[in-house]
Amino acid sequence: MSDDRPAVAGTWGRFAPLRAYRELRRDFDRAVFVLAAGDLVASFGFALIFPFLTIYLTSRLGASAFEAGLVLALYSVFSVVSNAAGGWLADRFGRRRVMIGSITLTAVTVMAMGQARDLPTIGALTMLLGLVDPAFIPAARAAIADVVVEARRPRAYALLSVAASVGWIAGPAVGAGLSGLGYPFLFAAAGVVIGGYTLVLLFFMPETRPSDAAVAAAHRREAGIRAASPEVAHCGLECEARHVHRYAPEVEARLAVDRRKIFAAFTLLAILLHAGSFQWVVTLPLHAVADLGVSAQQWGLLFSLNGLLIIFFQLRISTFTERRSKPRIIGLGTGAYALGYVVVATIPGAAAALPLLAFTIVLATIGEMLVFPLSPALVSDLSPMQARGRYQGVFGAAVGAGSAFGPPVGGYILDVAPGATLWLLTAGVLAAGAFALWLLGRWTDRLPAPADVEAGALPETARPG
Repeated sequence: MSDDRPAVAGTWGRFAPLRAYRELRRDFDRAVFVLAAGDLVASFGFALIFPFLTIYLTSRLGASAFEAGLVLALYSVFSVVSNAAGGWLADRFGRRRVMIGSITLTAVTVMAMGQARDLPTIGALTMLLGLVDPAFIPAARAAIADVVVEARRPRAYALLSVAASVGWIAGPAVGAGLSGLGYPFLFAAAGVVIGGYTLVLLFFMPETRPSDAAVAAAHRREAGIRAASPEVAHCGLECEARHVHRYAPEVEARLAVDRRKIFAAFTLLAILLHAGSFQWVVTLPLHAVADLGVSAQQWGLLFSLNGLLIIFFQLRISTFTERRSKPRIIGLGTGAYALGYVVVATIPGAAAALPLLAFTIVLATIGEMLVFPLSPALVSDLSPMQARGRYQGVFGAAVGAGSAFGPPVGGYILDVAPGATLWLLTAGVLAAGAFALWLLGRWTDRLPAPADVEAGALPETARPG
């Protein structure tokens, strides 16, 4: 028996979730940790106010529930524009400048929201927040792609998800305590915390945007390793990739076209998939409280499962998925969401609600851990080095569009057809999306991996002047 103990301990050490954190310092550049630390700080700041924003709108500004929902929807609507613009600006002027500008304006806007005294003012400030805050996302995702090689990107994006989850777990508890000092103070405190990220970026974040020379070098390398000989020029991309030995610009051009087609298909799918996946955050709480007899406090405890599971298991899961087909793993996560909604549709009554809702949240969290880090990683793989920000911006706009129209449509269906209709319909849409992603995986498997900068090193960059 004693001979078995070291093996058991070694096995536990290998799979223990915390082991994944010890491997990060070896694998990633400093910029990744700066972004993760900043995400934790910014998420904590947002979590101070967002759980109480609806209460603030209704109890202090006299908004109806519909008006409060409309104000919150303004953020998602304007985030579509912000994502697209932020990606373009990140490619044009650099990741660092866009991130600093976005966070600074976000902090000022949040502090101003605490001083609003009427609904039109808070609505205008929410629109402004939707225009400035999401611009940060494509710049940060492009920066990750700049400094992390393709195989490790899922884990890098997963680290950002973990950091954000820590902030969202801690923020509401602190915000509840500070709310007794008044909402203006709460918004001011949130703005100061979010603004602290600006200092982190100013002092510790390097500019990572590749220089023209780095882009040209990667272009030459990719062209050279993807060239095919004349005798296999007409046998298709899969055959050409197996017979590489000399430069063929036409092969490179067709590969670029294929990547753009895959990106377009994935982006269109993302609109529907995120419209469905966001139902568990927005409409499922309404269904749980109104129809299944779950209290708001019980739902809060159930919801906390999401953050805890992400903190303990996200990095280990992302390590497992690093070298697997990204569209197929995203499809697997989408299937987990779909299965969760089937569980919701089959809840027989209040007596079984809590355990089955907990199981649903576990399934949704598994879906989130598979979908959210791998999606920007796939976009990075498909994007040219000089257009990483724009690709991330377009994809972010698609996610924003899905999150903007999905919850209102879900709420309408829940109102006119209570019961299982919404959940079965959403599960069907997501199941179809999972199948489409599996087919997309067959397409991406034909493509050779894009050329990357050397592992573990920053590319030659265009430093801000």
